[in-house]
Amino acid sequence: MKIKALFVLLMLLLFPLLSACTTIELNTLSLVTALGIDKDEEGYMVTYQVLNPRAVASIKSVNEVPFFLYSEKGNSLDEIEKRVTTQAARSMYTAHLRSVVIGEDVARDGLKAILDYLFRGKGYRTDYYFFIAKGTTANHILSTVTAIESVSGMKIYESVENSKKWWAPSNSLKIVELINSINAKGNNPVLLGVERYQETEDMDNLDTLKKSSPGKLKFTAQGAFHDDKLVGWLDKNESIAYAHIVGKAKTTSDFIDYDDNTHVSLNIVAIKSKIKVSLSDGKPVINVTLSREMSISAETDDIDFTDQENLDKLKSKMDEKIIGLCKKTLDKAQHELKTDIFGFGESIHRTYPKVWNELKDNWDNEFSALQVNFMTDTKIKDLGENLKSIIREKD
Repeated sequence: MKIKALFVLLMLLLFPLLSACTTIELNTLSLVTALGIDKDEEGYMVTYQVLNPRAVASIKSVNEVPFFLYSEKGNSLDEIEKRVTTQAARSMYTAHLRSVVIGEDVARDGLKAILDYLFRGKGYRTDYYFFIAKGTTANHILSTVTAIESVSGMKIYESVENSKKWWAPSNSLKIVELINSINAKGNNPVLLGVERYQETEDMDNLDTLKKSSPGKLKFTAQGAFHDDKLVGWLDKNESIAYAHIVGKAKTTSDFIDYDDNTHVSLNIVAIKSKIKVSLSDGKPVINVTLSREMSISAETDDIDFTDQENLDKLKSKMDEKIIGLCKKTLDKAQHELKTDIFGFGESIHRTYPKVWNELKDNWDNEFSALQVNFMTDTKIKDLGENLKSIIREKD
């Protein structure tokens, strides 16, 4: 016991000395919250969004710019990171990076060189999200001053962390997930697109925070990739279907026109996807079962859903809608985008490895002709606090 106590005491005495050897003074660092990577004639233009610590710490932070931007051009990210030191008084510290925004033209050219640099770099962690700037540049996204969280790189990170729990299309990938998806045979990544909307002349200016409607960024679509290259976009409904198929949806909302007079809103509280592979005449067939539990949140008429016949009709219409969306999204992936974003190839590989070995070298063509069946298991477990609409026709 005496030896153990002496060891603990020795470590307590040495710890301050050891930690002092590796300490870097914070006032010598620029804390990078986001990177924006756009295409340029020289190769890339990289924008570093750097936190202004005085603005964040101050109660009167609205009088200080919340962040600074440093942009530099070059042929490689390593060259650019070194050249940007000619502008900044402090070294770029990227350990707290939250977002990497890629310009759409860069994404269409390919991400391999970017991912290789970020993954090798000692100063980068792996817990940041990737986004694609849709209809604008990464620089414009990072220059936008947004409400509540005025640092746009932090804003889009926090938005995806929050909204992916509640809204099916809002999901993106971190670097390890993205690399694994690119490297996987029979699977391709999907990344969130971020747009500016309701643009104003001063949305890059601090004065925009003094307005009731400051600069706004929004996730409106998802970018579909083939290997590391962006090949097209999924719209909102296609993104919902994609999230259902691959099992990334947790909760979301939906609606259905029950009849000409009745619009029913539903809160979907649990979503699961089960993908099974079978063989038909030696060829793989994908069977996707979508299990959903939901509750009625509102209706515009006075339909009695305690009547089982009415409830069954509602479930049938909900099933028809989601299966239609899934088929439309699958058709787009197979014949327009020509990329397996659902991981069906991986499912075949796991279930029938010998069959996969015969298909893998020609998977793009095989995927286009792949038979996929969609089935549903829908449960409406809650009719809401009111069993009937609170608004009724007068006698």
